[in-house]
Amino acid sequence: MDWWQIVLIVLASIIAGLLIGGLLSYLTARLLKRPLLEMPFLKKRETTTVVEEPLKSTAPDLLAELIKKREMMGQQAKEQAKREAEAAKKVREAEKQQRKEAEQQAKEQAKREAEAARMAREAEKQQRKEAEQQAKEQAKRGVETARMAREAEEREGKEAEVVEAPLKSTAPDLVAEVENNRQIATQPWTGKLLPFATGVWDASRDGVPALPVNLGEDLTQAYVDMRLANSIVWLATELGRRSQNLDDNYTKLCTNIATRLDKILPLLKQSAN
Repeated sequence: MDWWQIVLIVLASIIAGLLIGGLLSYLTARLLKRPLLEMPFLKKRETTTVVEEPLKSTAPDLLAELIKKREMMGQQAKEQAKREAEAAKKVREAEKQQRKEAEQQAKEQAKREAEAARMAREAEKQQRKEAEQQAKEQAKRGVETARMAREAEEREGKEAEVVEAPLKSTAPDLVAEVENNRQIATQPWTGKLLPFATGVWDASRDGVPALPVNLGEDLTQAYVDMRLANSIVWLATELGRRSQNLDDNYTKLCTNIATRLDKILPLLKQSAN
């Protein structure tokens, strides 16, 4: 029930009471044949009316207070509903943010896993590539070594054909050749590839002075190393294929040649004398 309905009911009750009281007073005065103003209950009614006067004056205040309370309750209900709506909104936003963060984390995790898989594939591919490259280089070095050996043999054959006749006495010349080769092998490395002399040794091995078996083998191995060193010199100078690997092999051969010639040269000089 609305407030204005309550007001109408109260006013209707007051007016109905007044009308009913007036009608009863009039009927009583007519029956008793007395003036209406002399009726004792009318005075009492007046007293009652005086008592009811404050009630009539306080009714609007009561209604106003009720209306005010109703408005306050409505305002409180609106504020409560607003707070509840705001809280629900915050909850929805928090859930939305959580879902968004979870999706972002899932995307980042998937991205990291994909990147790790890609890096693993690239590493595997790089390893296969390096293995293939190493195999190719190994095969290339094998072919190069075989070719160098063939070329060394061919040069030895050509040098043997050029020699018309063996020297009458190879011992002094061999000592000089060994000393010269020892000097080449022991000199400090300057980056220059120097060939070793092998002409006397190749011309007549039968004229070599008699040496102990171990020293004879060392002399033969020393000249084998010299031929390999000469092959490196030929590759670097004639074919222009010099590399760090060839330089390293040349210096190792020089070290081995110097070690062997240091042992052989004193005894070789004694045999030549």
